[in-house]
Amino acid sequence: MDDHHFSGSAPVRPRWSTDSSVAVIGGMGEMGRLFANFFRDFGFPVGIADLETALTPEQAIREADILVFALPLHQASETIRKLVPHTRSSQLLMDLTSLKSSPVREMLESPASVVGLHPMFGGRITSFTGQTLAACPVRISPADWEWLKGLFTSRDISVKECTPEEHDKMMSIIQVLFHLTTMLIGRALRDLGIDIVETMEYTSPSYRIEMNLVGRIFAQNPGLYAAITQMNPHSGEIFSALKEGLQAYEQFYNAGSLEGFMEDFERSARHLGDFCKSAYRESSELLDFSVQLAHKNNKNGS
Repeated sequence: MDDHHFSGSAPVRPRWSTDSSVAVIGGMGEMGRLFANFFRDFGFPVGIADLETALTPEQAIREADILVFALPLHQASETIRKLVPHTRSSQLLMDLTSLKSSPVREMLESPASVVGLHPMFGGRITSFTGQTLAACPVRISPADWEWLKGLFTSRDISVKECTPEEHDKMMSIIQVLFHLTTMLIGRALRDLGIDIVETMEYTSPSYRIEMNLVGRIFAQNPGLYAAITQMNPHSGEIFSALKEGLQAYEQFYNAGSLEGFMEDFERSARHLGDFCKSAYRESSELLDFSVQLAHKNNKNGS
C-alpha cells in the first residue's frame, strides 16, 4: 500500500502501549464514546475533548500520545487541518469518518503516524464481535500497525485494509447507492401522499423489511446522510447510473415492453451470479424472522 510504512527499518517493538495516553476529539458523540470505552477497556488512560469539556482539542493534541478524531464528516477535515500544527512525530493520529481521502490527506500534513478508520457499524452497538472496521494504515511502521490491528482483532473485529481511494470508491456503492435509492423511496412516498400505516395492512414480509430500512434512515441525522452523499468523490457516477437505469425502465414502460424489462432483469441476474441464490436463502430466513417479530408486536399491541 502506498505510504504504508515509514522508510528505514521497522522497530522491533511497537512504540505505543496501554500506558500511552489516548484523547478522543469529539468524544461526547456516540462513536466517540464507543471508542473511548474501547481503549479504556484495554487500560489506556483516555481523555475526552469536545465542545463543552474541560479538555480542549488543542490541549488534547499537545498532550496525548494517540489521537482519535470522532468528528462529524462535514467538519472533520477542517478541524484536523486546524489541529495538525500542534502534532508531533511520536504521535498516532486516527479518524473515524465514513470517507477517508480528505481526512487522511489532512492528517498526513502532520509528522505523526496516520491510520484512517471507518467503523462499519453505529455507535450504539452492544458488542464488537463480528463487526467490520475498514482501515487505511497509510503511514505507520509494520510493528506499530500489527500492534494496533491486534487491539481490534482481539475484540473479534474484522479489519479490512484498503487505501483511502479504494475505500471511498467502495463506499459510493455501500453507502451512496443504497442511501440514495432508500431516500428516493421516501421521497416518492411523500410526493404520492401515501399513508405508510395503511400500506402495512397489505404488507408482505419483504415489503415490511424494506420499509423498516426506509424508516431507519429517516429516523437518523439528515446531516450525516447529506455529507456522505455530497462529499463522496464518486457520487456523480452513482447519480448517472441511477438516472440511466430509471430512464431505461421508463422507456420499457412507455413502449409496453415486457421483454425489455425481462431481458434487463436477466442481465443483472447474470452479473450478480451465484450471489443471488445465497442471498435468496439468507433473506428467506430474515423474512421468516420478520413475520414472527411482526406477529409478536401486533399481539402485544405495539
